Amino acid sequence: MATPKVQYLDNLRVTATLAVLLIHSAANVLLSFGKTPDSAWWFANLYNGGFRYAVPIFVMLSGALLLPREEEMDSFFKKSFQRIIVPFLFYNSVFAIFNWQVRYGGRSLGFDWVFNQYFEGASYHFWYIYMIVGVYLFIPIIGTWVRQAKESHIQFFLGMWLVTILFDNPHFPGLSLPIKLPYFTGYLGYLVLGYYVARHDFSRVFAWVLFLMGTLWTMEGTYLHSLEDGKFYGLLYANFSPSVVMSTTGLFMLFKSYEGTLPGTIAVRDWISSHSYGVYLVHIMVLFYLVKIKIYGGMWHPSIGIPLTAFTCLLISGTIVWVLRRIPFGKYIAG
Repeated sequence: MATPKVQYLDNLRVTATLAVLLIHSAANVLLSFGKTPDSAWWFANLYNGGFRYAVPIFVMLSGALLLPREEEMDSFFKKSFQRIIVPFLFYNSVFAIFNWQVRYGGRSLGFDWVFNQYFEGASYHFWYIYMIVGVYLFIPIIGTWVRQAKESHIQFFLGMWLVTILFDNPHFPGLSLPIKLPYFTGYLGYLVLGYYVARHDFSRVFAWVLFLMGTLWTMEGTYLHSLEDGKFYGLLYANFSPSVVMSTTGLFMLFKSYEGTLPGTIAVRDWISSHSYGVYLVHIMVLFYLVKIKIYGGMWHPSIGIPLTAFTCLLISGTIVWVLRRIPFGKYIAG
């Protein structure tokens, strides 16, 4: 059964896609902390630290869309394989060939190298695919549970997950509990959180407070810690940083409360949303070649260079996906 189209979920998917492109377009300027004037570096901190909700939003979307559905496991995994794994294998092969030809000059590298290209991923951003596949393996089980669970049980799970965010977070080793709670950690928390927030209404004031406090904490905390360390400090950027959990949750609530879409943008929104997976898979290679033609975050002032790079990457990446879908069998690999 097809999932009903919900505008705010499409809006969130587009926002998260744009966030990924901005984050990666800002990376080089961000990492040059201390070598770039603060006035310029802060724009990289804005475009990167201000959009750290990207991956968590994608996981929350999976929870909001997939956990409410009752579906046989074999049907669910077959659809997931076709939608996620097949495009990934195609793009991973393209990146592996790229690595072999461009990074290693086409020299013989052996079977171990080829194996690692698929076992570990041919590009650093493919970590997300391995993570989301692991999350999807739990969806039939978690989905059955949340559909039958009492409200208090779901709240208890999310509460324990938040405890692990605050006290058993590997990024903050100083905060720990004697009780070990590994079963409440990880991306399954975002999955259940997406389901929970999608089914409840929250005050817009509360949502704005969460989003703004989390975002400001991420950016200002990163700057202050970087000043103290004398180099870029990235722990507050982590997907399980308390500040990122706050901003992600607040953003999801805000989009749900502001259901509409700006007039005249629906066609563009739908185009980006429908191409978002393929854009994610291919965009790192596009960014690589944009640098070759001097289009990158630091080409001008980062306030302009970063968003211009991101939107150029979006246009090119989306066009690649669009073209692939129009060749025979391309719809299966384009993403």
